[in-house]
Amino acid sequence: MVLTDFSLYGDAAVSHAAAMAMIFRAELIIVPLQNKEIKPYRTAFLNALQVLKQQQLPVVQYPNTLNIKKDLYAFAEEQEVMMLILSASSKGESFFSYGSALRIVKKMRIPVLVVGKTLPRQDACQKIILTLDYLIYAKEKSLWAAYFNRFYQSEIYILSKQYKDEYLRYKLYENITYTKRLYENLSVKYQLHSVEASVGNLDLYARLFAKQIGAGLIVSMTTNYLDVGDILGGTTEKKTIKHVDEIPYLYINQRDDLYILCT
Repeated sequence: MVLTDFSLYGDAAVSHAAAMAMIFRAELIIVPLQNKEIKPYRTAFLNALQVLKQQQLPVVQYPNTLNIKKDLYAFAEEQEVMMLILSASSKGESFFSYGSALRIVKKMRIPVLVVGKTLPRQDACQKIILTLDYLIYAKEKSLWAAYFNRFYQSEIYILSKQYKDEYLRYKLYENITYTKRLYENLSVKYQLHSVEASVGNLDLYARLFAKQIGAGLIVSMTTNYLDVGDILGGTTEKKTIKHVDEIPYLYINQRDDLYILCT
């Protein structure tokens, strides 16, 4: 499902959503954010729909806007949506500011792909970046990254950071071991990359690494329990969402009731 206001940002969201629909061979649900007649205003919108038509993938356009605060989450559940796509920018440039987009992200049981106004590259999902840390929830990201390989043969680049604390190193080792075992059992093509602790925020660094290897998507996780660093410096998602026009982030929440695709 994609939310659009039919602006440049909205058209970019539809284009990214069309790419996801092709990868997962899924129906695309287009939901307007404003009371406008649903029609393409730009070439990007038309092209996305034309590509899906050629692929014989269904597209549903809803004529009525949703009340974002009241109806969005129930509607997503009712339609069995597997992923939500929306675009965000600095306040005033698009329908969603970075802050309002994150408020939606944090409430969803499904992953949310946040993009800017940049259209997707044709090979955008050939290489996916997965950041792994010591948290147990990181395993959910490993699963979702694996789906891109299963449906699209994407190569997964796993980034991890070298921790000085022995306990954190051990918990990271557990997550890496789990991910390696999972990927080897599923024949997922992957690479492991360890970076120095001095890089700071791993998910923020991932966008720089993406430029080096030509990756087009970063699988990230939101913060559920704040520590002192999050309070003083801001959470990971608050830092990374400012760069979604540079590279899209697929945000997954730290929840126990997440929507997981059938394997």
